[in-house]
Amino acid sequence: MFTQEEPKTINLKNDWMFKAFMTKPQSRNMVAGLISEITGIDRNLLYHATYIGGEEIAKRQEIQKKQSTDMTIKITDHMQIIVEMNQAYQKHVFEKSSLYAMSRIVETTTSKKDYTSIILINFDNFNQYETSDPILIFQIQDKKGHIEVNNYISYHVILENCSDKNYNVGKEIKKFANFIKEKRTIKQLEEKYEGDEEYMSVIRTVEELSKDPEFAGYYDIEEKHRQQLEDAKETGMDEGKAEANLSTAKKMLEDNMDIDIISKYTGLSIEQVEKLKKEQTK
Repeated sequence: MFTQEEPKTINLKNDWMFKAFMTKPQSRNMVAGLISEITGIDRNLLYHATYIGGEEIAKRQEIQKKQSTDMTIKITDHMQIIVEMNQAYQKHVFEKSSLYAMSRIVETTTSKKDYTSIILINFDNFNQYETSDPILIFQIQDKKGHIEVNNYISYHVILENCSDKNYNVGKEIKKFANFIKEKRTIKQLEEKYEGDEEYMSVIRTVEELSKDPEFAGYYDIEEKHRQQLEDAKETGMDEGKAEANLSTAKKMLEDNMDIDIISKYTGLSIEQVEKLKKEQTK
């Protein structure tokens, strides 16, 4: 957990952290300016919208796991923005986000005269499309560019490209991309953004969150899980297989099975299993 004695670097792309600081009133100026620059929606309209973190998405099938958005911005009952921070590659992650957004259109449309408009914003931390563009815009259209529906649009903000000084991108977007680009301590953030009251307000919010024991616990669990997945994927596994094998290894450790056997049947290295065992015994 975060401690005052041992300052820790903070990952602002962490799911728990991103949802929390983006939806706090202290971050409203920054977020409204950022979303306005991405979408072209009036900043004042965005400032006075309703911000919800972790809103549950209705299941379309009984077998589905519960899912939630990172952030939902409700401008009106029939105009909403879904914001997702995609920190690391997951199979079909963008397809799932698009399906959630489209299902929201169906769920919230109450009459044929009043269709709900949904804007999906994906912050892409791994450049899924290997593009040199800072922002990609998707709509449902044919090869000639005829748009079939105008109540759905998706923006993919490529964080790596947006933070690069060589790319032409709006100042609010570039500033935000640089803000969350790398892990920093609170002190480092304060030094970098000293005099910038808008971002200092966000940093104070992040600091308050980091001092909350309950929140810090959830944050640490998420960070530990992400690191375990990264370690597992070093063996060449894809995201889904790494997740499954990691879960299996934990259960085998709980049953006090031999590390060599766990390594053999999960594909994790002996060093990775030993590290997992140490983390479980803390």
